[in-house]
Amino acid sequence: MNKCCKTAVVIALCLGMLPVSGALAAKIGKNSCGGTAVPNAFCSFEGAGDVTIGNDSCNVSGACTNLGDGLKIGSSSCNGETACVYAGSNGGEASIGNNACNAEAACDRIGANSGFASIGMNACNSYEACERAGYAGKATVGKGACSGNYSCYYTGYDGGEIAVGDAACVDYEACYHAAYGGGSAVIGKGSCKAYEACYEAGYAGSAVIGQGACLGMYACYEVAYESGSSATIGKGACVDGYESCCYAGYAGTATIADTSCRGDESCYTTAYESGSAIAVGKGSCIGYEACYYAGYDGQATIGKGSCNGSDYSCYYAGYYGSAAIGDKSCIGYDTCDEVGYTNGITTAIGPQSCNGYQACDEAGDNFNATIGKGSCNNYEACYQVGHTATETVLDKQCNEPQECSNEP
Repeated sequence: MNKCCKTAVVIALCLGMLPVSGALAAKIGKNSCGGTAVPNAFCSFEGAGDVTIGNDSCNVSGACTNLGDGLKIGSSSCNGETACVYAGSNGGEASIGNNACNAEAACDRIGANSGFASIGMNACNSYEACERAGYAGKATVGKGACSGNYSCYYTGYDGGEIAVGDAACVDYEACYHAAYGGGSAVIGKGSCKAYEACYEAGYAGSAVIGQGACLGMYACYEVAYESGSSATIGKGACVDGYESCCYAGYAGTATIADTSCRGDESCYTTAYESGSAIAVGKGSCIGYEACYYAGYDGQATIGKGSCNGSDYSCYYAGYYGSAAIGDKSCIGYDTCDEVGYTNGITTAIGPQSCNGYQACDEAGDNFNATIGKGSCNNYEACYQVGHTATETVLDKQCNEPQECSNEP
C-alpha cells in the first residue's frame, strides 16, 4: 500500500469509519457491517453504495445486503438475519433510526420498488415487524412503534400510505396489512395496542385513528376495508372491550367521535355495507353491544352521550333504514331496539328520550316513527311505536308504562 493510501486508512479509522472496498461512497460507522471492509457478507449495495450506516449496526451475516442508494441506518440497528435487506432498493427511499429493525426480517425490503419508508428509533424490533412497509407505497413509523411479530407487516404496500404514531401498533399483527391494497391509514400515538387491533385497517379504504384509540383485541379490525370506504375514529374511542369497532365502516362510512364505542362489540359491524353510514357523537355507544350493527346497511346518527347503558341500548339503529337519535337518549337496556330497522323506514328520536327498559321497543320497525324531546321515559313507554302504523310521539309524552303502546 502506498503512503497516500495508508494515510487515508489511518484517517478513516481515526474518524470511526471502516475502510471501503469497491463502494467508495458508503459511510460505515464504528463496529458495523461485521467490522470489515464493505461490501461484504454483512453489508452490500445495489448501486453506487451511497449509504450511511451508524455505529454497531448490521452485524449479522446477510442483515444489510443489496441496500439502495440514499439509505440511512442509525446506530445499533438492523441486527438480525435479513433484517434490512433490499431496504430502499430499486428506486426506493428509506431511513432507519437508532436501535430499530433488530430482528429477523424486521425491515426487509422497506421502501423498495420506488416506495418510501421512514422508521423511527426503537421501532420495528420484532420478527418481520415492518417487512415490506412502504414497498411500492409509503410508510412512516414513529418512535417505539410496530412492536410485535408482524405488527406492521406489509403496511403502506403497493400504492398504500400509512403513518404510524409513536408507540402505536403494539402486539402480534396489531396493524398487519394496514393500508395494504392502495388504501390509507393514519394511526395516532399509542393506538392499536392489542392482538390484531387494527388488522388490515384502511386496507383499500381510508382509516384515520386518533390518539389512544382501538385498544383491545380486534378493536378496529378491518375498519375501512373496501375501496371507497372510510372510518374516522376519535381519541380514546373503540377501547375497553373485545371487537369494540370491528368492521366499522368496512365498506361504508363510519365517523366515531372521541371517547365513544367503549365496551365489547359496542360498535361492532357499524356502517358495514357499501353506501351505509354512521356518525356517533362524543361519549356515546358505551356498554356491551350498545350500538351493535347500527347503520349496518342504512343510516344512523347518534348524538352526544347517547346509547350508554347496559345491553342493547340502541340495538339495530338504522340497520336497513334510517335512524336519528338525539343527545342523551336511549340509555338503558333495549331502549331503542330496532329503530329504523326495516329498509326505507325513518325513525327520529329527540334528545333525552327513551330512557328506560324497552322504552322505544320496535320504534320504526315497519312504519316511520318520530319521538320528541323528553319522551318515553318509563317501562315500555313507547312499546311497538311504528310497528303497525306510522306514529308520532310529541315532546314529553308517553311517560307512563305502556301509555302509547299500539300493540293490538
